[in-house]
Amino acid sequence: MPDRHAPFPQRLKSVASRGSRAVARGERRAGSLWRRLRASPVARGLATAVAILAVGVAAASGGLILVGDTSAHIGPFHTTMALHPDIHGETIVTIPPLGQVVFDSHDGPIGMSLRLDSVDPEEARAIINTPGGVTAASEDLASEVTDAVVRVAVEALAIVTLCGLLVGALAFRTMRRTMLTGLASLSMTAALLGYAAVTMRPESISQPRYEGLLSYAPSVVGDAEDIADNYEQYVTNLQKFVTNISGFYAFATDLPHIGVDDDTIRILHVSDLHLNPSAWHLMESVVDQFNIDAVADTGDMNDWGSSQEADVFSQGVTQIDVPYVFVKGNHDSATTIAALSAYDNTVILDGEVREVAGLRFAGVADPRFTPDKGSQPSTDYAQQMLAQSGQRLREDIEEAGGADVAMVHEPAMAVPLTGVVPLVLSGHTHERAVQDLGEGTTLMVEGSTGAAGLRIFESDTPMKMELDVLYFDPDTKALTAYDSISVGTVGASDITLDRTVIPIDEQKHAAVNGAGVEDVPSPLPSSSSSPSSPSSPSPTDE
Repeated sequence: MPDRHAPFPQRLKSVASRGSRAVARGERRAGSLWRRLRASPVARGLATAVAILAVGVAAASGGLILVGDTSAHIGPFHTTMALHPDIHGETIVTIPPLGQVVFDSHDGPIGMSLRLDSVDPEEARAIINTPGGVTAASEDLASEVTDAVVRVAVEALAIVTLCGLLVGALAFRTMRRTMLTGLASLSMTAALLGYAAVTMRPESISQPRYEGLLSYAPSVVGDAEDIADNYEQYVTNLQKFVTNISGFYAFATDLPHIGVDDDTIRILHVSDLHLNPSAWHLMESVVDQFNIDAVADTGDMNDWGSSQEADVFSQGVTQIDVPYVFVKGNHDSATTIAALSAYDNTVILDGEVREVAGLRFAGVADPRFTPDKGSQPSTDYAQQMLAQSGQRLREDIEEAGGADVAMVHEPAMAVPLTGVVPLVLSGHTHERAVQDLGEGTTLMVEGSTGAAGLRIFESDTPMKMELDVLYFDPDTKALTAYDSISVGTVGASDITLDRTVIPIDEQKHAAVNGAGVEDVPSPLPSSSSSPSSPSSPSPTDE
C-alpha cells in the first residue's frame, strides 16, 4: 500500500505499476482461456458453425440480389416476376408507363415485383366485352398467380443455394463445409419465404397504394369499399384487379404503333399551371414514366405575378430532373422570371435560340402583364403587341439560322412565325388544339396543365389537367408522334391518353426559313371542339 505521505510522483508510479501487473495477469488468463477453447472440440465446432451460418446468410443475401426475372402468363398479361430483398415485404406491380401499384401483401425481408410487359389484346377484349368473359377468365386466375409465385420461389432457392456453394468453396475450401454453407443459404431463404407465406395478407389487394400517373386514377383497381376483406373473397379481389387493368389496357392496344427508340427525343409540353401544386406532381410522374428529356412550358405559371407566388410556387421546378424551358405568359411578371432563373435546370427564352436536349428552341415572352381584367389593354393594341413580339422572334430565328421548335404563350404570336419554323407551341386559351398555319408550320396549343387553377370552380364542368408528350426524330428533328394526356380533377379520377402518329411522308423536318417543310399532320383525335383562329382576340380573363 503506497505511503499517503510519500511525494505525489512516487504514489503515481506505484499505482501505474499495480495497474500494469493487473493487465498482465488479465492477458495471461485470456490467453489461457483461448488455448483451452481452441483445444475444446465443442468450442471449435461452435465457431465453425457460426462461421458457416454467417457465410451462408451473406451468400443468401447476395443470391437474392442476383435472382433473375421469371416470365409468367397471368390472365391476359405477359408479366415478369422477381424476388428481391425488402424490409417492408411489399408486392410492387409496375404498369408502364403509368406507374406502380403497391400492395402491403406480407411482411419482409423479401419483396416481390411484377411488371406488366404486354397484353394479349384479344384476351383482354374478351374479358371486357364477352358475356361471361370475366367469370371464365377468373377460373384459372388464382392458380396462375400461385404457379407463378411458386416458380419464382423455386428459382430463387436454386440460385441462393448455388451462390452459397460457390461462396462456401471460396471461404472454407473443404467439401463438407461447402455443402453446409449451401444448405445454410437454402435454409435461410426457405425460412424467409415461409415467413412471407405465413404473413400473407390476401385482402391487401383491396388496399393498394398508387405511384406515378396511377395516383390520379385509383379507380383502375376499383373502390375498396366494394371489395370484401376476407380470404374467401381473394379470387374475387384478384379478378376485379385484373379485370380493371384489362379494361385500362384494352384501349391502349388500339393506339397507333410508334417506333420510339432509345435515342428518340421526348419533350413534355405544359402550359398555364396557374399555381396548381398538383401540376408539379403530375409533371414529375410523366417525366419519370415517359423518360422525358426536357419540359417546354409556354407560360402562366402564376396568377398575379407577386413575389410571394414566385418565391413559393417556383420551387416546384426542383421536382423536375430535366431541363425546364420557359417563356413568360401574361400572368407572369419580371419577379416570376427572376425567381425561375435562380434554378440551374431552367432555361428562360425571350428572343433567342437555345439548344436543349438536342433540339433548337426559340421563344419570346408575352409582352403583356395582365393579372386581372382591369389591367387589360384594348383588343387592337393587344393584338398589335402580340404580332410585334412574334415578328421579333421570327427575325431572331432567321438570324440564328433556324430553329426546330418555337415557344410563345398566346396563339396569336405564332402567326408571324409561319414558314420559318416547323412547330410552334403555345397555351393561354386553356383548350388543347392543333392547327395548320400554312407554309409548313404547325401550331400546337396546350390546355391548362394546372386545370386553370382556382378558375376550375367557375365552371360547372371542371377542366382536366392536360399535357402532351412530343416525340422527335433525333436525326431530322421532325415531330414523329405525340401522346395527349388528360387527368380528371375535382372528384374525378380518370386518365385518358390519345396518341397521334404522324406518317413519315407528312413529318416536318426542321428547316431554315421554311425550306423543305412538308404538310401538317391531322389534329388531335381527342379535341372535342374546333381550334380557334390564332389571330382572333383571346379571352381577356385567361
